[in-house]
Amino acid sequence: MAKQKVWFADANAANWVESLVPKAKDLFYKAKLNECIEKGDSVAIKIHFGEWNRTRCLRPELVAAIVEEVKACGGRPFVCDTTTLTYHPYSSRFIGNLALETAARHGFTEASMGCPVVVADGFSGDDDVRVEVPTGVLLKEAYVAAAIAHADAMINLAHAKGHPVASFGGCIKNIGIGGQSKRGKYHEHLAHWGSPEDFLGWPARYPEKCLGLDCPFHKLCEDSCPRGAYHIDEKGHHFDAEKCWLCYSCQITCMFTGHECMVFTPDYFPYAQIAMADAAKGVMLTFEEGKVGHMAYCIDVDPNCDCIPWATLPVVPDIGVFASKDPVAIDAAILDMIDAAPAYPGGANKALEGVEGGYKQGQDKFAITQGTSPRYQITAGVKNGLGNMEYEILTYTPPYNEEHIAKWQIRPTPTTLIQREMWKKRDFVLEAAPYKRVPFEEKPSHEEFKPGDRKKYLKKLPVKEWADAVGKD
Repeated sequence: MAKQKVWFADANAANWVESLVPKAKDLFYKAKLNECIEKGDSVAIKIHFGEWNRTRCLRPELVAAIVEEVKACGGRPFVCDTTTLTYHPYSSRFIGNLALETAARHGFTEASMGCPVVVADGFSGDDDVRVEVPTGVLLKEAYVAAAIAHADAMINLAHAKGHPVASFGGCIKNIGIGGQSKRGKYHEHLAHWGSPEDFLGWPARYPEKCLGLDCPFHKLCEDSCPRGAYHIDEKGHHFDAEKCWLCYSCQITCMFTGHECMVFTPDYFPYAQIAMADAAKGVMLTFEEGKVGHMAYCIDVDPNCDCIPWATLPVVPDIGVFASKDPVAIDAAILDMIDAAPAYPGGANKALEGVEGGYKQGQDKFAITQGTSPRYQITAGVKNGLGNMEYEILTYTPPYNEEHIAKWQIRPTPTTLIQREMWKKRDFVLEAAPYKRVPFEEKPSHEEFKPGDRKKYLKKLPVKEWADAVGKD
């Protein structure tokens, strides 16, 4: 199979054309994502709304940039995400109205996007389309959010970052988890797969570690289960396996509070990635060939997903923006660049510092920081026909000329010319001239403003109010 093309532009910028927004717009066409859209097409732009209080999600202008180009191609775009399971007691996107409230807080509104912003699986998360996945490695069906399944085309617009379960979240995760309805998420979580003792389709449980009512978080833990699958008393926690459908809430809540009673077994994570790739294949099967494009911003690369209600220091410095027609190739390219990049100091990279023999640039960063390599999803995506992991990177440098500077501005005419016409009608700046200032010949030297010289230079300044504001020695 031929190598898949992955276009890339780095995050560095020193002029108008090097901003990440113009670069993303350019890559949209370089990767020929415009070919995915015909005039009048309903186009889903799948993003991650981000969790309430999350501070490293995509900035709205990075999404609006792609909306603008979809509209320029004649498409009728809508920005979307799906409802979540209750991943912790305060999940903000488990139901439609709260999901939209969260999206608005992060800047994703119809006004800012220039198109509708919708919850793709409906108010409760039950609006979906069942799709057969014959080539699935683990999953033989998927439940795809209806607004995505019924769209004519899609731009899968991901934010590259780590993930506590999938190890890495890129384009595969953005539709493999983010494109599924609620029951689709339960299905790919592998709920009730195996037996409760396997710890695969159920949480890994260590009741001997539970402090019972002596735990300061026992009420929060008990409240974390939306199905009432367990309760806590003075003897510890009691679990009803039949009620549990593996939403992760008890595990994440227990771990977030610093305990290890309800957790994940390490054996679970590879299976979760494989199931995610199968679900992503299910999403792709709802579109005609050539109707889906993939883009990813590899910036603010937090070790955790945008589903987590906080952010920490990134794993690596900002890398750039990617575009491709192959979701596996683009994720493989991103992972390779993350591994090749220098580690960002502090934060999650303390895990890298603790590697026996010392961390070497190029090692699998997420395998170290998350405990599981993210490459299972790549391999599974190849096996189930989602895409090809063999890729060719095409690095893009925008031309620096007057035409390209003007191309992606708010309007092609220099705004200085608009201002020039305004001044002809009324130059209100000159109306106030001359302005009152210290006479030029008496201007104080900047050398007199050194720290510790406050008394000396304040005496030279004629504005008493400023001196009072600074304070006295």
